[in-house]
Amino acid sequence: MRTAKIALFALILLSISACTVRKQTLYFSKNSTTDTSVLITDIPPYVQSVVQPDDILAINVTSISNFTEKNPVTIFSDGGLEYTLIPTIGRGGEGGGGGTKGYLVDPEGLIDYPVLGKLKVAGLTLREIKTLLAQRLRSEYIKDPVVEVRIINYKVTVMGEVRWPGVVIAPNHRMNVLEAVAAAGDILVTGRKDNVMVIREQNGVRKFARIDLNSRNAFTNPFFVLKSNDIIVVESNRSVRQGNNNDFTNFYLPLIGTIVTTFFAVYAIILINNK
Repeated sequence: MRTAKIALFALILLSISACTVRKQTLYFSKNSTTDTSVLITDIPPYVQSVVQPDDILAINVTSISNFTEKNPVTIFSDGGLEYTLIPTIGRGGEGGGGGTKGYLVDPEGLIDYPVLGKLKVAGLTLREIKTLLAQRLRSEYIKDPVVEVRIINYKVTVMGEVRWPGVVIAPNHRMNVLEAVAAAGDILVTGRKDNVMVIREQNGVRKFARIDLNSRNAFTNPFFVLKSNDIIVVESNRSVRQGNNNDFTNFYLPLIGTIVTTFFAVYAIILINNK
């Protein structure tokens, strides 16, 4: 009987503590509704990223035909220079940073590809680059080429009030603000979820956008889906850091409640053990 009472008190304590943490990490709390059809219809369609200068492309060419002197597939495979990627962030510390081969897109948007020479790739999607290479190789060098193209340094930078500020690599060439923030260890309680800034450079012009992660309208923001080299800045909540009375109920009151609840729960357990 005594053991059951102790377990009951422990369960109540854990439930209250969980509620406190949940309040601190809540997203999309504004305009909450059970109707999700609005979210589905308002989300803009995914737009494929285009290659830009300073991207590094990994290009692999294979063929269903036999390798012969007239079918020099090996010339076009595993090419490019070796680059050391920027170390990435994560729970286990820094990762990545290993050497990998690829073709660097120069400031003019060109890559120097074997035999074919200079190719203009900036402004093209990966699918368009695959088509371009396949057509050139099929017409002159390789029968039935199969071309695969990846951006191996597709990255975004997360700064400010997150657990692990740094560079995040997106291996599938697609990442949104929530995924980037999650990779950086989530926004701290001292960070503002309602005013996350995304910095993006397009055609030499730097653009700034604000995203409110407390609102479900964040999904419809054109900057919600990130592009390579975007920068995310999570601003500090000054009212939390300065102990502003306006934020007392959101930050300090739950903390005090947890401490008081813990004290009384431990006290009750001691009383039960003494009976």
